[in-house]
Amino acid sequence: MHRRFLILVLLFALSGTLPRLQAALSSAARAESRSVFGYDPTPDFITFDPQYRERHRKYVQELEQLQTELARQTRNGRATPCSSQLFLEARWLTYYSAHWDHIERRLRDLREMLNRPADPPDAREQIAADGSYDHCSEAWFLKLDSTIEEVEDRVERGEKPKLLLKLPDRINSPGKLRAYLDSLLISDVSKTGIDNRFELNIAITAIERFILGEVGEVYAFDPALKQALLDYEDKHWQDPQTGFFGGWYRLPEGTIRKTADLSVTFHIVSYRRDTIQHVPEMMRTLIAMKDQEYPFGWLEEGVPSNHHNYDVARLFRIGWPLMREDQCELARAEMRRMMDFCLRETMNPDGSFKMMDEDTVGSSFLFPISLLNELGYFRPSLRFWTWDSFPDAMNVADRVEHRIRAMGLTDTETAKVLRRFEDARRERRVWQIAGIILLIVAIGSVWLGWKTMKWLRHRRSAPVPATAS
Repeated sequence: MHRRFLILVLLFALSGTLPRLQAALSSAARAESRSVFGYDPTPDFITFDPQYRERHRKYVQELEQLQTELARQTRNGRATPCSSQLFLEARWLTYYSAHWDHIERRLRDLREMLNRPADPPDAREQIAADGSYDHCSEAWFLKLDSTIEEVEDRVERGEKPKLLLKLPDRINSPGKLRAYLDSLLISDVSKTGIDNRFELNIAITAIERFILGEVGEVYAFDPALKQALLDYEDKHWQDPQTGFFGGWYRLPEGTIRKTADLSVTFHIVSYRRDTIQHVPEMMRTLIAMKDQEYPFGWLEEGVPSNHHNYDVARLFRIGWPLMREDQCELARAEMRRMMDFCLRETMNPDGSFKMMDEDTVGSSFLFPISLLNELGYFRPSLRFWTWDSFPDAMNVADRVEHRIRAMGLTDTETAKVLRRFEDARRERRVWQIAGIILLIVAIGSVWLGWKTMKWLRHRRSAPVPATAS
């Protein structure tokens, strides 16, 4: 299959007709690439609705226009918590479903919100009914995601939710948790018209952040829930052959196709850390999918992505102690390329970043900075893969922070960026203080040594008093 594809590319290139056919070839290549470690559900969507391609294309174009307008208003200083929630829900439905009425309604809601002079002033406040911080999403998992974002942000500032959190009630027992995850794990797209992958990814991430994260006791979880989560992941979900997690798909003949999903695996491993299993298999798969398409590879439409590179760097960090030397050498070269790509090809002179595959302006800052932070660019203590120093790092941090503040961004994503810069500055201050202390100790040691030598010389040169006979 790969050989036929390369021959076609060569023939079209020689005939001068390649540019006109790039989109069709790209679509075919994308589907083929995603099928190596994953699954392309497009044929299943077409089975569900034979007009899927035409309708999907129409709503993608509308969504992209609204995303551009959302980004423009955000750059001009508008706070967009509600608009962003509407956008993310519309994006989920557009790319992961063929439920056209629902898609059209959410796009209309987003359009109407962007036509208003401002988002609702209380859009980041807690809701009494369910304790969430999400006023504009409808889907439970999106509300859970928005809520953990706000809870983490407030905990970092020394605050806790003022009202009772009720949203996690839906999964607050081992049985409820397993039932919810089971309902998402296997997608039967040709029958339901929906691919569960996105909800599965966002939901498991929010659940992990609540149960295994660092927000403390903000909700009274069932004492058995943590172990139930770990058992589900270890004994039922993780693929021991690839070491990865991902959505499963029911194929037309009834068999199940398990996928190796970079993003899902990143999120689970990030909160499991040292307790994760099948790490050598995970590292082999991670390296093998290097040239494949996201979410079953590193690339986004054939090019690198700061977002996906961040996921890869985090997995390399966790797998590093168990990686072979040849794997480490390959990973070092790749991480150096990731850093260069981020700084040289995606960062703008004013300290902002190009909007590539990120959803919002806030995420366009968050993922490049998260990648650089993960690679130890700002913090020497995080450089697990190199002894190199990066003298321009804090100048970059200053420039990015200046741009964020000049734009008036107040979302939780850019707040994380600013906290990472503060962590880097704090670490560097500690290193500076430690350096000064070591210098003082060294000078003191030299002085003490000099005084000791001088005293010893004096003792040797002093006349020995005569002994009385």
